[in-house]
Amino acid sequence: MTLNGRRSGQRPLRSAVAREQYHPAQAFHWQLLLLAAMLLIMIAPRAMAARQAEDLDATVQYLITYVKESDVTFERNFSSYNGTDAAAHINKKYQHFKDEIDTPEEFIELCATASLMTRKPYLVTTRQGKQQPSSEWLNTELAVYRLRNEYTAP
Repeated sequence: MTLNGRRSGQRPLRSAVAREQYHPAQAFHWQLLLLAAMLLIMIAPRAMAARQAEDLDATVQYLITYVKESDVTFERNFSSYNGTDAAAHINKKYQHFKDEIDTPEEFIELCATASLMTRKPYLVTTRQGKQQPSSEWLNTELAVYRLRNEYTAP
């Protein structure tokens, strides 16, 4: 007696082998393909995270260099600093908070916005006398950097 083209009691694989439709080599290729797909799914997010970390560090280093080479005066805790001194201070804070920073915006917030002790905001004064919070100044430059490098925020 047959059910759906099979003898009752026969398993589908056994039936396929009997009809010479099952090829172990082809099954092995499918298993390898499935294994490769699973590995790709597991590895890809880690590779992307590593790439994002590289992009983050490159962006942060660009912003620190931008501060260093700027022709502005930084006000921090009632004292004025040139770009080189401000960049050194911001870089020191970055090295301290590096493990807690996932985005350039977090870098600006933690390292270049305000004093951790006094909570007084850092200010930037241009040669023309325009004063603004350093966070606004750096976020503007971050937007310009991203446009130049065709990068958008996550």
